Amino acid sequence: MSRPARSPRRGSPLRCLAGALLASLAVSAVATAGTLLPPDPSRAVGNRVPFDGFADENGHPLASLLTSAELQRDPRPWIVSPMYTRCPHSCSAVTAGLRRALDRSGLSSSEYRIVSFSFDPKETDERLRQFRVRMQLPSSWLTLRAGDPLSLQRTLRRLDFRTISTADGDFDHPNLVAVLAPDRRLASYLFGTNFSARALASAVRRARQGVSPVDSWRPYLFFFATVGFVGSAAVFGVLLLRRTRTARQ
Repeated sequence: MSRPARSPRRGSPLRCLAGALLASLAVSAVATAGTLLPPDPSRAVGNRVPFDGFADENGHPLASLLTSAELQRDPRPWIVSPMYTRCPHSCSAVTAGLRRALDRSGLSSSEYRIVSFSFDPKETDERLRQFRVRMQLPSSWLTLRAGDPLSLQRTLRRLDFRTISTADGDFDHPNLVAVLAPDRRLASYLFGTNFSARALASAVRRARQGVSPVDSWRPYLFFFATVGFVGSAAVFGVLLLRRTRTARQ
């Protein structure tokens, strides 16, 4: 007697699990570093980010605007936005997105310092002034440029912020905001041009407490949580499949 035709065999649970893990890895990579030349949080978080040799758009050195004694007493985290004023696309979008997120975050301006600094070695005071006017930045929002290339490179290196000069004189660069603890150690990044007000407020409030060992791995927690969820679902699926087969026998 001929046996009934068997339905096409589906992929094994292990294959399904492997596929799901690969998918979660891809999603995690996009979610945590969906930006060009992304920095490595595991290497950069905890670095003290210096702004020695930087000045504002009026040529006033940062050291004269914020004295060492004032910085030592100040409990406010720093929100730092790397940009350059000639940027034809994303730098204005990052700045506008940061303004919107701050407006919706529930944070008071007394709870943080905010800085946009140019990574263009040829930045000028006049262009910084124009940038401030164009973006309608409040007076408390510092706009800075480095006085010399060495000071700039030191700051970019501590942020693990890398750029590529293009043929037309512009820069390819990551789109991000960095949040620093009051002692200016890097606490976290926010990637993209449109920031979540809740995520920004949470990052600022965490940074107020300083930098913890968990902070350098925080961007990867989504991946591990996804792996755990997929693994649990796969185990449940295998057990359910075995139970169903047993019931049919």
